[in-house]
Amino acid sequence: MTRRVLLVPVCVLLSGCMAPSATTQTDHDRITVMRSQPFAGEAISKPSTRVAFQNSDRLRATRGQVTVVLADQATGVPAEDARQWAVKGMRKLRDSGWTVYATACLPPRKSDDPDPPQDGVWDAWSFVAYAYKIVDGVSYFATADGVGQLPGKVKMSIEMRAPSSREPVSDLFPDRPPPLPVGTSCVETGGLPAKKVTNGRMVVMGESGPDQAGKEARNDNVR
Repeated sequence: MTRRVLLVPVCVLLSGCMAPSATTQTDHDRITVMRSQPFAGEAISKPSTRVAFQNSDRLRATRGQVTVVLADQATGVPAEDARQWAVKGMRKLRDSGWTVYATACLPPRKSDDPDPPQDGVWDAWSFVAYAYKIVDGVSYFATADGVGQLPGKVKMSIEMRAPSSREPVSDLFPDRPPPLPVGTSCVETGGLPAKKVTNGRMVVMGESGPDQAGKEARNDNVR
């Protein structure tokens, strides 16, 4: 009897177990869709996964997420390698049926800069592509992010998100942002930006759903 009582907290602490009502089979199915994307099989390590959940009706629903790391290595040219890996990420998304609709290219926020820019990664170049894909009426969101960490490391990952089954709608991209023409974005055209450069309409699916009042986010560009 004592052994069975002790198993419950161990499960919670080590496995992140949640109450059965916190997530649904639909949420697990959406994780399966994301993990089944062709590029997920190219990950250099096991993709990290978070199934959507909502622990209380008074809290926002946390959306499902899968992160696939495709590169994490030393390099002598972190800025250019980060850009090139982001280009590869864009190509993999497009080849897998995703619509790449926006990009952002940012120089590093230097740790010794007395007046650093608000955007960007500390001591790293960042090249990001934004994409969506509709599967069975559900909108999936992805970012392909190439990061060139100074002085000499590059990492590229594709992070995907899906709406929670507890949200009122499953398609968060009903307006269908138009695709960026291939080869026209700051990621693909080459060169290193002196300041933040963006292409397309910057729309992001946040990590959580709307609150009880139905407010999706603080502005129209976050869903």
